[in-house]
Amino acid sequence: MSAPLTGVRVVELGAYTTGPLCARYLSNLGAEIIKVEPLKGESMRTFAYKIGDVSYIFHVHNVNKRSVPIDTNTKDGKAVLFELLKTADVMIENFAYGSMLKWGLDYETVRGVNPGLIYCSLSGFGHTGPDRHLRAFDTVIQGMAGVMAMTGTADGPPTKIGISAADNMGSAAGAMAITAALHHKRRTGRGQHINISMHDIMGWLSSERWALLDTEAGPQRTGNRHAAIAPQNIFQSEDGLVAVAVETQKQLDALCTLLGHEPVDLTESKAHEAVLEARLVEWVSSRTTDESIAVLLAHSVPAGQVQGIDDVAENPFTWERDILVTLQHPESGPVKLLGSPFKSSRSPGVVDTPAPTVGQHTKQVLSEILGYSDARIDELTEKQVIAVSPS
Repeated sequence: MSAPLTGVRVVELGAYTTGPLCARYLSNLGAEIIKVEPLKGESMRTFAYKIGDVSYIFHVHNVNKRSVPIDTNTKDGKAVLFELLKTADVMIENFAYGSMLKWGLDYETVRGVNPGLIYCSLSGFGHTGPDRHLRAFDTVIQGMAGVMAMTGTADGPPTKIGISAADNMGSAAGAMAITAALHHKRRTGRGQHINISMHDIMGWLSSERWALLDTEAGPQRTGNRHAAIAPQNIFQSEDGLVAVAVETQKQLDALCTLLGHEPVDLTESKAHEAVLEARLVEWVSSRTTDESIAVLLAHSVPAGQVQGIDDVAENPFTWERDILVTLQHPESGPVKLLGSPFKSSRSPGVVDTPAPTVGQHTKQVLSEILGYSDARIDELTEKQVIAVSPS
């Protein structure tokens, strides 16, 4: 068995989430990732929630990568980078629009070095359109893309989704587009520029609510409820919270029978929402979470326990599916990290090595890929063009 992207080389020039996480997804599919970072390391290494001296988020985003710090602002540093790019299939960057042009690393320049390169740009608003110059992180994108206005209760303020949804969805979209571009290159031999906008992706994430644009009220915040179907909500049991989500007429019929409620047509279920929820509140409150879920599932009504992250981390399902794995890091020790999201019978996801230390692989990459001698590597290190890990 071999991973599907085995033999694909990716050079990542990224920071924060979208670029590094996109590259990490490709690494889970078997791609070789060379992380080119500043001489002192990417800024996310020292971000919040540290394990040891390294940010947990950096650990998550940089599994399976090799670190090669290069000062690309210098002539020699840019020459080293371009030599690496000549050998690469893909380059990923997630800097603000215009930054790569200012640094002499834009697509047109890099294409001159490697015409077949797949060059993926991930940014808040893309490289076209009137907002392309705007800088934005996840919270700003959620606000501007309309997602925040649809999140939260009807009588409360717009609310950010509790995760970095724009960052994560943008990363996944980038990995999907790169995989498609690799297939296109196999057919045509041609590289291309991929232009991913986090704002665009969040528009897709809210696609269900676009159908309400022509209604009098328009899209509204509905909390844990569904805009058109009922009941969908969370309910307090004797020892926890139970999430219930009716989606089909068959499920609604079964729930009405269970609750002793007269049959309700699914298309009219919102009109009966208050009564159905009141009966569910009474029914669930007199049972434990496990009892409630067991009975609901026995009646084919979708239900599940509302779990905290700590519950998920302790759940055997999480470890059986390799949602979490433990890797040994040279500085942080054993770290529990997200495994590969890709589960395939012939090409399982790859989670081999922890996030690299700064410059951990500089000598290895420059000697093996570019044929640099030890003397050449030492010279570039002394000139502070590259950085090499002391260990």
